[in-house]
Amino acid sequence: MYDVVVIGGGPGGYVAAIRAAQMGCRTALAEMDRVGGTCLNRGCIPTKTLVRSAELYQEMKHASEYGIRTGSVELDLAAVVERKDGVVRNLTGGVATLLRSNGVDFYGGRAGIAGPGRVTVSLASGGEQELATRNIIIATGSKPQMPPVPESQWAETIGSTDALSPKEIPGDLLVIGGGVLGIEFACIYNAFGSNVTCVKRSAGILPPIDPELSQRLLPMLKRKGINVSTGIFMKSIETRPNGRKVLIAEERKGEESREAVFEADQILVAMGRVPNFGGLELDRLGVAYDRHGIKTDDRMLTNVPGIYAVGDVCGRHWLAPVASAEGVVAADNIAGRDVRINYKAIPQCVFSIPEVASVGLTEKGAKDAGVEIKVSKFPFSANGRAMAMGETEGLVKMVAATDGKLLGLHILGPRATDLIHEGSIAISLGASAEDMSNILIHAHPTLSEAVMEAAHGIHSQPIHLATRRR
Repeated sequence: MYDVVVIGGGPGGYVAAIRAAQMGCRTALAEMDRVGGTCLNRGCIPTKTLVRSAELYQEMKHASEYGIRTGSVELDLAAVVERKDGVVRNLTGGVATLLRSNGVDFYGGRAGIAGPGRVTVSLASGGEQELATRNIIIATGSKPQMPPVPESQWAETIGSTDALSPKEIPGDLLVIGGGVLGIEFACIYNAFGSNVTCVKRSAGILPPIDPELSQRLLPMLKRKGINVSTGIFMKSIETRPNGRKVLIAEERKGEESREAVFEADQILVAMGRVPNFGGLELDRLGVAYDRHGIKTDDRMLTNVPGIYAVGDVCGRHWLAPVASAEGVVAADNIAGRDVRINYKAIPQCVFSIPEVASVGLTEKGAKDAGVEIKVSKFPFSANGRAMAMGETEGLVKMVAATDGKLLGLHILGPRATDLIHEGSIAISLGASAEDMSNILIHAHPTLSEAVMEAAHGIHSQPIHLATRRR
């Protein structure tokens, strides 16, 4: 008899299994694919590995600006893909080792829930194994959202998994989607040499990010050669006799609309994700869910005693670190601890070029909620480290209550995805901007000084920025 059986080996599932085992629970994990889920195999890790290759390729092409002569710089696409695959293999192998070292029993195959306390696994090696358990954690993740055109036309496109292992770089690439996935792939392929166009139905890009920063990113993308068209409602996708792909759509701007036609060598669907219920018969089990995901409380427990759910299958945030945090919370509660999940300080990170990150309330969100706020901004063009790096585009934006308590931090620029955690910690601890600027001494010269300067701007004014006297 197991204390817990976890279905799904992604960041939510494998972390839940390891945590449960560490807490003294007899634990099993069932996964039909390689451990690591979408994140390690087809998402976070491979995309960021490609981002690094793209960044380095661009830096080397501009090395003369830093006094370095490199000669001709060429992209070896096969080597880029091989390196990406190697990173993925190392990390997934590491997860498998962690599961073994913590005493988690692994079952390779498709899992189903036969009834209360009974998980069946159709083993990849053949046969079926039934596992008796006191608790079940569903961590089956998500799957790509497909475009609203006839299913027969999906074959005219490629998905994110295909885009991670290209055989060649298309001259013209059309990206369907302007969210995190779409913008990241747009930056990668643009750096590798494609002419990229992104199309999106809604008015803006990167909905998790502060709208001002998203708007500021648009001209930066355009200068790189990435064009973004919004208000695009897809009608059909077809392939012309010459092999070119065509998207026929309706472009809506306010009350006006017109037909829009986009042509490219390749069309990449990067529209985001939807819950993957893993073929589990949730209706039969009585587990509450809707199209957005399985419903849980803040302990990750569903409405059915003994059945928990974590990660993308819950449809809350589509973020690997959130899935892992939920996995820890579920495991802790199964082990007898009363732990709740806290969603108030989750950083939203986009590994675009340059990076963007947000945590907490945006300026618009605070105003919409009727919260009186102070806003401070500090540009990277006034930061010594950014100038030395030659990456001065972007800014740090801080949103605080009138008493100085930090409500949100939003960063567009170099290493934004690392810097954002200052805001996450401050919001979690209820710290003020004054705490961040005066109590925390920031090393010099560092990019983090831009965060400190924005904090100064909340309660007085930035030190290294010419401003009007108050």
